[in-house]
Amino acid sequence: MSVRDDPLLRLDRVSVALRQGGREMVSGVSLSVGRRELFGIVGESGSGKTLFTRTVFGLHDDAVVSGGEVTFDGRTMPAKSHHTEMKRLLGKRIGFIPQDPFSSLNPSMRVGAQITEALYLARGLSPKSREARDAAIAVLAEVGIPEPDIAFRQFPDQFSGGMRQRIVIAIVLAQEPELLIADEPTTALDASTQRLIVDLIVERSRTRGLSVILISHNLELLRQSMDRIGVLYSGQFLNLFQADQLAHQEVHPYTQALFDCIPTKDKTLADIRPIPGEPAGAGFGLAGCSFADRCAFAKDRCCATPLPINDAGQARFSACIIGKGA
Repeated sequence: MSVRDDPLLRLDRVSVALRQGGREMVSGVSLSVGRRELFGIVGESGSGKTLFTRTVFGLHDDAVVSGGEVTFDGRTMPAKSHHTEMKRLLGKRIGFIPQDPFSSLNPSMRVGAQITEALYLARGLSPKSREARDAAIAVLAEVGIPEPDIAFRQFPDQFSGGMRQRIVIAIVLAQEPELLIADEPTTALDASTQRLIVDLIVERSRTRGLSVILISHNLELLRQSMDRIGVLYSGQFLNLFQADQLAHQEVHPYTQALFDCIPTKDKTLADIRPIPGEPAGAGFGLAGCSFADRCAFAKDRCCATPLPINDAGQARFSACIIGKGA
């Protein structure tokens, strides 16, 4: 079966603002996510990546898409009913894996009941049917839960954090989505379990032909796992590049600074450098580049010149005013 070459998701100059007061938190994001593409969004805490993504997909009640267009599978979401339209897709065509596996499962419901409920909402299968039970056990096995027929009857608190996150992934996969959004799905887990969970998401997406948006503050994790990476800082979209080229090509100074902080097998201790200064949070309405006061290459004009926007929807983009990483 051929794969369509038009993107599954397209964002054109999309901005996000708080519902009360209208303060713009993220502005002018233009990018696309291809069918079966693994797309990472990275930025420091407070950069706006989670707020932006959750708002775009109708998961944030306190913020709205305040400008631009969001197109999913060729259909542009109506501006006035964007939140409602996206919510209709959630749990069906769009699946969402939240940050915390400890709070995202209902502790009073057996694991099997939570999966069969998802099957009913997404696919109309009766939760009491043999078909739903078999499908639930199959998806538990698919995500690596030992003895899935036993796990089906157990409660969430009988599992470790890593196993709970696998159960959350099983619930999402049971919905048979086309796009999987993972919002820092490894935050509460230890380093080795983080790697296993991200590998699981990648493997299942490849097997099922899903598109994935993985949100993280960990650039190295995304570099090893994703096809492309988009970079947010202080509510500004600064960079877009092929993940496997990060170590071999010039990127935006903020992306380079993030990369320089990461210990890798190819770096000595002297190669690892912290970013000077304090990160700027999203929503401060800066006229120029929000990274300018921490950037080693900044010129006077960087603080006042409006940032470029990826209007052409290029697969590679840098918003650096002085041309770094372009």
